[in-house]
Amino acid sequence: RQWYHRRVREAVVSTQSTGDEPILDEYKQMGQTVGNMIIGSSCKYLSKNFEKVFLGKQCKALTQQGLCYLIRSAERYGDSPTVTYDQLAGDLPNISHLGELSCKHAVKCYKQIAKAVKKCMRSNDNFIEELFGNAQILYRVKAQDIVNEFIANHQNTLFGELANLAVANFRSINDVKAFFAEYVDRDLEAQVSSDAQVAAREVQKLAHQWCKSGCSQDSTDFLQELFGNMHGGQCVDAAQFCGACQENANRHFKSGGQQIPCCLDDILQKGIAAYDYVSAAYGARIDEWVGLVSQELSDEANAKAAEFAAEVNRQSACIADAYDEHNPDCSSR
Repeated sequence: RQWYHRRVREAVVSTQSTGDEPILDEYKQMGQTVGNMIIGSSCKYLSKNFEKVFLGKQCKALTQQGLCYLIRSAERYGDSPTVTYDQLAGDLPNISHLGELSCKHAVKCYKQIAKAVKKCMRSNDNFIEELFGNAQILYRVKAQDIVNEFIANHQNTLFGELANLAVANFRSINDVKAFFAEYVDRDLEAQVSSDAQVAAREVQKLAHQWCKSGCSQDSTDFLQELFGNMHGGQCVDAAQFCGACQENANRHFKSGGQQIPCCLDDILQKGIAAYDYVSAAYGARIDEWVGLVSQELSDEANAKAAEFAAEVNRQSACIADAYDEHNPDCSSR
């Protein structure tokens, strides 16, 4: 982690002094690696034109700013033991800028990449399978030692055991296929495929409405004010909402603070509906899979998982209570 943050700081300093070219150079190098090691001979067109496809006119601004944001967010949060709501409030303009860029370029960039991938699939019937195979080789060369080191340093912890379980059971694409063949029947596969298509259309519709209404800026203004008023007193950790942070949020709304924008509330309502649907449609199967994983974990890891789930549920309940009390009246729109 220290090496990564040192590289991050060097990149930020270099960017501040010489503009954005270092970010692009890093991305071009990464793209060349991906082109040679993952795509390789499975699609000569994409391997040779990786920079053109992923950094071409439709994707350049979005990719450049996205990478810049990742670098600067690592600098902002990397060494912090906790993240505060005040830090999040200060970062929101950057996220808003990314949102606005996405509104301008995301669809065109996606089409540009999709066009290239379809060309690969037409020229090679085994393109996807070879892609996964090459990615597996790259993982073994570049990342396997890092994962093994993580597992060794986190023995007898929940995340260490989960990582070890994943590595032990999914060593190749064939292992993934075998898992789906055993636990995902045709009816479930058809249902997931159908639901995914519906979800994709709904996301596209919501994204269009979000961009058309200028919701990035409206949401940024609202959240900056809310987070700024939540920070302080005993509310010093953005991982917590119950207690002091919820009290500060309630005080913000009751004292005339900006209310949730209706365009943002539309997204929240759709998210709640989607969660309820997934719980009803797939809850039993998810519980079955969780049970299978639980059988492979130690008593200590299962206890930690139960503790983590209980905390997530507690925080979610507090957020739901605050939302129910202060959700906006958008009926007059």
